Amino acid sequence: MTLTIETKEDDQRQLTMTVQVSEDQVEQAMRQSARKLGRDIHVPGFRQGKAPYSVILRRVGRDALRADTIDELIQPVFAEAIETSQVEPYGGPSLDNMEMEPLVFTFTVPLAPEVTLGAYREIRKEVEPVSITDEAVEEALEQVRNRHQVVEEVDRAAALDDLVTVSGKGELVAKPADEDAEEDADEDAVDAAPEVIFEEESIDLLLDSEKLFAGTPFVENLVGLSVGDTKSFNFVFPDDFQSEDLSGREASFEITVLNVKNRELPELTDELAKEEGEYETLDDLRLFLREGLEKEAISNAKNELIEEMTDDLLEDAKMVYPPAAVEAEIDGMVEQFKQQITRSGWTWEDYLKLQGGTDEKMREDFRDSAVKSLERRLVLRQLIVDEDLRVDEADIEAAVEERLSGFGDNVDLRKSMGNYFRTGYGFDMISSEILMDKAYNRIKLILAGEAPELETAAETDGEEEE
Repeated sequence: MTLTIETKEDDQRQLTMTVQVSEDQVEQAMRQSARKLGRDIHVPGFRQGKAPYSVILRRVGRDALRADTIDELIQPVFAEAIETSQVEPYGGPSLDNMEMEPLVFTFTVPLAPEVTLGAYREIRKEVEPVSITDEAVEEALEQVRNRHQVVEEVDRAAALDDLVTVSGKGELVAKPADEDAEEDADEDAVDAAPEVIFEEESIDLLLDSEKLFAGTPFVENLVGLSVGDTKSFNFVFPDDFQSEDLSGREASFEITVLNVKNRELPELTDELAKEEGEYETLDDLRLFLREGLEKEAISNAKNELIEEMTDDLLEDAKMVYPPAAVEAEIDGMVEQFKQQITRSGWTWEDYLKLQGGTDEKMREDFRDSAVKSLERRLVLRQLIVDEDLRVDEADIEAAVEERLSGFGDNVDLRKSMGNYFRTGYGFDMISSEILMDKAYNRIKLILAGEAPELETAAETDGEEEE
């Protein structure tokens, strides 16, 4: 195809590509289109598909044939123009203008973002090692006991550690207006109406003062109540309450007891461990719980450190990306949100009507979040590129074998899961996990001032995890 191509990049990483197709090429394409039409239409005096070009042209009209032909040319013209110009689009192009004669297409092509990171290798921070306390393990064991508890309804007043079903309401008491403000306001001026912090028709509560509104007399006020009793009480949340919105505030409650149940918790014994799973002793169960907590803690530490480093990278990063990148990010967010709405039993159209919104407004609502998400991903990706972190076949195989080891001697299951992890979504998932592990390890070295020189970094990116 004979094309005349002109390109111009703007300051948003968008390439304007003007492509003119030679008239000879258009004419050749029109003849091909005419031959296809000739096979589908009947022209008196000619056998099917044998009518000459001039007859087909008179039959359908030159303008109509040219318009149909040009529609068919858009995709191949763009593909050839991209190949000829050696351009790598970051996303789908847009056709912004088209002139029929001579045939000229004007495309806007989004280009890959450009990201330049600051002096991130100079950042220093202390990374706390992951450790699991004995208290955390005991708490996990307590959850095991709770799973095996025996609950029985009782005909007596509620006591500590009982499970009670209640209904009621709790709200923050409105504060009086500030004294200085009262001088310019009416004598009975007050702040806004009380804020509701508890409102339930029926909810089960464990009467444990260390877990339920800890540091307050909430549980104390429920102890001693029997089924059908209603009690109103006030108290002030301590200044160091875990929720800053409640600390130091006075609350008013009215609670009715609907049911009282006694709990019998099993003792921590080898027998309980066997009931919980394939553990021979309580120590086996305790070790399993500790290992699980360590694995979860390490995963959380990795995510937190990567998030913190991403924040630091954003402070000094310079980046330019096409608007299409943000639109693609919004596309993903909207689609995910639509799926959540659908799983909730709503249709998307009904949800929009209920909210009084539109697709366009919904997209705008996601825009700020989409920009933040895109920029965070771009700087993290640039860190990975700058540090030359890669996932190779040996990394994949080692990760796959580690996962398959959990399936024991089940040959069929190992084979099935092996195929899953080595292709498609499973492969992408494992590759991403490996890459994030390498990023985490490298970030730790950077923050400690121990990162290898970049020319040798690739040799050390597989360092053993914590």
